[in-house]
Amino acid sequence: MIRNMVTRLTTITNEARLSGRTTSKGQPVLRRGGNLFGKSLAIAASLLAGNLLCSDASAQGYPGQGVSFANYDLAASGFVTPAGMPPVGSPQMMGMMASPVVPVGYSDCGCATGGCDSGMCPSGGCDGLPMQACMDRMVCGTCGGGGGCGCNSFLGGGGILGKLRNGGSACLFCRGSGCTACRELPFGYAGSCLAAAIGFLRPYEEASLCNQRWYDLSAEALVLKRNLGGAVPDVITTSGVSGTPVLTLGDVGSDDLEAGVRLSAAMIWGVGGNIEATYMGGNEWSGTGSATSATPNLYSFISDFGTNPPASALGANDAGFDDTDRSLSQSLVANSAFHSAEINYRRRTMFPYCRFQSSWLFGLRYIRYNDSLRYSTLGDNTNTGANNGLRFFNSETSSRNSLFGPQAGFDFWWNTYPGVSIGFGAKGAWMQNEVDRSTRITANSLGFGATPGGASLNDGDQDSTVMADFELKAVYRFSHSLAFRSSYYVMTVQDVIFGGLDGASARSILQNSTLSRPFVYDDLVLQGFTLGAEYTW
Repeated sequence: MIRNMVTRLTTITNEARLSGRTTSKGQPVLRRGGNLFGKSLAIAASLLAGNLLCSDASAQGYPGQGVSFANYDLAASGFVTPAGMPPVGSPQMMGMMASPVVPVGYSDCGCATGGCDSGMCPSGGCDGLPMQACMDRMVCGTCGGGGGCGCNSFLGGGGILGKLRNGGSACLFCRGSGCTACRELPFGYAGSCLAAAIGFLRPYEEASLCNQRWYDLSAEALVLKRNLGGAVPDVITTSGVSGTPVLTLGDVGSDDLEAGVRLSAAMIWGVGGNIEATYMGGNEWSGTGSATSATPNLYSFISDFGTNPPASALGANDAGFDDTDRSLSQSLVANSAFHSAEINYRRRTMFPYCRFQSSWLFGLRYIRYNDSLRYSTLGDNTNTGANNGLRFFNSETSSRNSLFGPQAGFDFWWNTYPGVSIGFGAKGAWMQNEVDRSTRITANSLGFGATPGGASLNDGDQDSTVMADFELKAVYRFSHSLAFRSSYYVMTVQDVIFGGLDGASARSILQNSTLSRPFVYDDLVLQGFTLGAEYTW
């Protein structure tokens, strides 16, 4: 109606201007007064009409101030008040102000006031995504209308596996139909999919900090290195009498990392308690090392590198033994294997405010460690016609340590964030070690007769010992069912028998053909790291 009035007044004014050209000069004042009155009335009507139209825009369903009009077709949007519905703000609507009729997505994703598919998100943003709170509505979640990167994405709804388990796809913005925000991000729709992929890094938070640590099954890669000890010294061979070391235990991979597994299963046993069974091991180390010389100038640890027995008083080149010294080549082969199995009862405790939790355990543990060392030398021909042939020496010794006993331990966890925990744990055990050992030696000249031959010995021993291990670990939960876990692990066992022949026993068989070996115990140290996953039913 107001628009019609404005149009008619404008038309009348124009007609008066045209007709004024033919009127007499006696009416200039009246004509100018009529024109001024008409223009003033037209301007007032225009201002009134503009004010009414603007004030009623939100009531007609158009987006209010602060909403981007990019890509909106207002004429075809359908953002109108249904027939018979009074405008927003009228007395009839005062009782309905809690839920006014507004465009779809108009109020989504405000600061701490909601989000798509999740109602009132406490932290703001779609599906409660904190970093999208207080963002422009065109960017944050007008799902089904304007967009919102994060709506229905990996970042919400219980984590990535929760989405995939419910039939989700790789990019779930705006219920899978795409949106303005996805087109406005860098690289377009692919950019928003990339933004959602960051949700892979978000932990599963629904269990909160007060979630007591638990898993049903866990599997990890266990990567360890071991030390080589026992009666064998670190330096095996030198070039020249008490010369430069050319072959050591380090050459056979004493510091090599080898992979095994750690498997664990738990069963609830009363409130806060469970029975755990764990196997760890399968690590097998193998290494070889050798030294060669163009001249017979290699000396062994068995003769203290050519000093026991020393060279003769005549100064002849006869330092050390014929078979183990003055060699052209010497070599070393080492092999080891580790296994461990345990069963424990564990009881867990949650500290006040849920920030920390711990547990204690006790149970039984079995450890097996096998170790062997083979040492070989090869020299020139002998100097006597009766026993002409290459000088050689071979020793192969192996040991098997079987340890069993009770153990106890604890762990302590810091719940840094829902779904993320770091902690440490330790165990200690008193164990009985049953040792089985095998020794076999062959050489070109044994005893006083200096004749080729060999000797072997199989024996065993028992000893009480202690074991301790320590673990620094972390758990990152992806979903209710799946979590990533990793740790640094170290274990030490006292009084273990290693493979390898001691110098005194080797000298005994070379000088008088008798083989007698003492049990030389040493400490075993295993250390490395684990990477794996936990599964909760």
